[in-house]
Amino acid sequence: MIAGKRDDKKLKRMRLVGSYSFPSEPDPHPCGQKDAPDDFVGIRKSCELISSRPRDNVTRCPEKSALKKKIIAVGSAKGGVGKSVFAANLGVFLSSKGFKTVIIDLDLGGTNVHLYLGKKSLLKQNINDFLKKRVKTLEGIMIESEYGPLLIGGGNSELGAANIGFIKKMRLIKAIEGINADYIILDLGGDMSYNSLDFFLRADYPIVMTTPDSASSTGAYHFIKAALYRKLNRMFGPESKFRNERNIDLERLIHKMLIPSDGVEVSTIKELMEKIKEQRPLNLPLVTKIISDFKPCLVLNKVLKDNNSHHVPLMIQDVARKWLSKEVVFLGGISTQPVIEQSVMDQVPAIARHPKGEFAVQIEFIADKLLRDK
Repeated sequence: MIAGKRDDKKLKRMRLVGSYSFPSEPDPHPCGQKDAPDDFVGIRKSCELISSRPRDNVTRCPEKSALKKKIIAVGSAKGGVGKSVFAANLGVFLSSKGFKTVIIDLDLGGTNVHLYLGKKSLLKQNINDFLKKRVKTLEGIMIESEYGPLLIGGGNSELGAANIGFIKKMRLIKAIEGINADYIILDLGGDMSYNSLDFFLRADYPIVMTTPDSASSTGAYHFIKAALYRKLNRMFGPESKFRNERNIDLERLIHKMLIPSDGVEVSTIKELMEKIKEQRPLNLPLVTKIISDFKPCLVLNKVLKDNNSHHVPLMIQDVARKWLSKEVVFLGGISTQPVIEQSVMDQVPAIARHPKGEFAVQIEFIADKLLRDK
């Protein structure tokens, strides 16, 4: 764990909500709920394994002196899943451990993360001031929050604030990557726009937030799929480190298979790789690396107590494995709790108000799993 010591009751709650390890067999019913006793046997066994693991063997967060700046992005396919609350509280947690943490509100059309850090109105200076060159640096619009993390607010009070062009977006990404901090948390918009996907893909730790709701969980998979497709289709774009290796024939092949016309069925990533191996074998290592470098993570929010939601991360993992040839790392779950709802209304981070409560334990578990071995 990152720091601190949990008592037995909190540890048990953590295991019930956020410590599952899932079987690798594909889900025969990927689009809906199912009874899967075999899956739950695997989950029960993994929980028993975690219960028997010595606490001292848990990998700890790297020492502050050895830490390199890391970007964490929190995205979702739709709004209302709780990503801004999660991003704010994760920032408070990391800051409480002594890390210089910056939270950036990149939901440019619906900024709200400032509300969950005690700022009751839009910040006087925000992302729009940087994009319109009224300030030269992001540090010029960075403010301190009373709960630890630094904050760069979004701005949705100007017409078209969410629709930034490519050049402005790349300037913003470069500025984000230049911020002097241990962790930079990006709270993205609840959509699958190119802007959200491009910010998501620049993160060292890309997290997709979902709830047990079927529309939300299906959207989470499609967000991961859209991000991977975007990554492949932009592999030679001006923002890519592989831009000097551009191969037009490979570009056309990827586009043809992933964005087909005339009603042709979209190929799986496995089929794409087989086609590249057949037609462009010299390019196979590059495409393999690009796919391998994409490591999406998943957080399940709003889990009702005594409600079986195991099928949600299982479904997303199985479908991603089948169609995208990707392993989606399930970081853990966050249960629905009155203290979270109250903190949202009061505009106070729940983890600051209840630093040893159930929500804090769940955030710590997720952060520990996210950052270990990095």
